[in-house]
Amino acid sequence: MKTISKIIVVALLLIISQGCSEDFLNLENVNNLTTTSFYRTEKDFEDLLISTYMPMAFHQMWGIKAHRIGFAVDDRSIHERFNDSQLQYDATNPDIAEIYWSLFTGVFRSNLFLQKCTDDAGIDGVRKQQMIGEAYFLRGLYYFYLATYFEVPPLLQEPPDDPLEGHPNATQDAIYDQVETDFATAMELLPDLWDEKNLGRATKGAAMAYLGKTYLFRAKFSEAATILKEVIDSDIYSLNMPQATDSLDYVWAYLSNFTPIDLPNGSNVYDSEFNSESIFEVNFSLAFDLGRDASQYLPGRRSTGSHQTWFNGYSNFTQGYGNLAIDDKSFPDAFEAPGPAGLQKDPRYYATFIAPGDTLDWRTSILDHYETNAGTRVFRISDLNSTLGTSLGMRKHLWPFHNSLVWSNAPFQDPNNWRLMRYADVLLMYAEAAFRESGNEFHPEALIAINKVRLRVGMPLLTALSKEAIVHERDIELALEHKRFWDFARWYRD
Repeated sequence: MKTISKIIVVALLLIISQGCSEDFLNLENVNNLTTTSFYRTEKDFEDLLISTYMPMAFHQMWGIKAHRIGFAVDDRSIHERFNDSQLQYDATNPDIAEIYWSLFTGVFRSNLFLQKCTDDAGIDGVRKQQMIGEAYFLRGLYYFYLATYFEVPPLLQEPPDDPLEGHPNATQDAIYDQVETDFATAMELLPDLWDEKNLGRATKGAAMAYLGKTYLFRAKFSEAATILKEVIDSDIYSLNMPQATDSLDYVWAYLSNFTPIDLPNGSNVYDSEFNSESIFEVNFSLAFDLGRDASQYLPGRRSTGSHQTWFNGYSNFTQGYGNLAIDDKSFPDAFEAPGPAGLQKDPRYYATFIAPGDTLDWRTSILDHYETNAGTRVFRISDLNSTLGTSLGMRKHLWPFHNSLVWSNAPFQDPNNWRLMRYADVLLMYAEAAFRESGNEFHPEALIAINKVRLRVGMPLLTALSKEAIVHERDIELALEHKRFWDFARWYRD
């Protein structure tokens, strides 16, 4: 009986082993996407492209960390991280490491798209070329900031086979060479404009502006002036100009570039996000948190405006503290006086600073989550951390202030887009490039460009160019936009 039992057991085992073949054990989970099942349809590539935009909106990049470092190295702002302000950091600093990771995540996804979007990708011809242009622009953008921030990162032009494999550093010139190639390729493939539902995607003008900026950072002044002049001559972009001579019109025309809502003054309304001077901005949205469809919120799809988690949280004046403020020991004196329409200073002063006694808003209710008790809530010196030694708060980027009357996460989230490239910056870069290339202090087109920026805020027009005039105008116009430190770094190298 034992022998028969053994025979039966062996037979059953043989039958089971034949049934459990390798094909049977390696079933594909139809609910999971794989590299063989994903890259098939145009929607697959649209989703991949959207994911390529997203690292710029990560909280590890322009969500939070790039702001924390950007304000730390700017002598015009002050916050509690004094070691960062003294440039006392290295790769062990988590902010630095996460910025690096975010930028290389963008590079990887850009390279992945360019690798997978082949001739047989099944995408409409025109749309395919646009998508490829977007991917080249994004890779150029991520590598521009890698070369600028880190100087000598590895240069990868395709996704690595082994993500754990190390790669040697490249030279900064090699990185910038690739950046120039990517932006030049992108500008030939991208459209001038997108329809409303696709606002936030890269455009030809964005590629040209960043190519000009790359040339300027490399002291290629002739090339920079040429390409930046093309952006100006395209007539696609224009400054938000005051629609009346009221003092508030001058302030609103400028401040509208740093707020998530349009700013009204009587019958005049100043457009904010994606206005006529917006060239490229990181797009944030609260739509998912408010239970709305966010499929059209590009490029920061599913990003919740989290740059305010630190930015607004540290700057807020609704919780009784503030750890980020204006360094007012010298900066206020940099603004010219008097201003237009009875203002004591340049209108940009009032758009940049909030002073004790200023109300936190100009009306009691603004759209969904923008609500403040403007009649009773004013800015006080006690709202700032006394250790900062300053009395001026930051209005730019944080106007209007909001609390939790409607939006439960206020003041720690706010879907205010971060403007990476504005037309005013293009005008000032062109003025600098043309002046430095020619050495002509009376360069007519360069003077027109810089005076357009001054005309918007009603300041006296310049009659001659100089290094000091260009430095001053960039300092005031682009204050607290993380440009000043890198301007001084490149001017020192020239």
